[in-house]
Amino acid sequence: MSSNDTKHVQTELDADKYEQFRAFAEEHGLSLKEAGREALVEWIDRRQQADPNDQAFTVLETLEEESLSETAATDARTETDLINEWDGSEESFTLADAPNTSH
Repeated sequence: MSSNDTKHVQTELDADKYEQFRAFAEEHGLSLKEAGREALVEWIDRRQQADPNDQAFTVLETLEEESLSETAATDARTETDLINEWDGSEESFTLADAPNTSH
């Protein structure tokens, strides 16, 4: 990145936050400039991800809560319950041969 492609950002921190930031940068072997750049990029990336509270994600939940009857609840029986309830035929079956595709 050439200096013509970059912009400078400057901000202020209170003494406590500055010390936390300085210590964090030092722990990670970064200069304050590098740590600041990484923090800003990370913040931007996180903010651009889908917001789970966006109405587009919550509208289905709202509709379900308002319109589903009590009987629409999920049947939470286990596989064992279903096997124990099976009363169908015990007859075996044979799969048909694959169709002949040669002409």
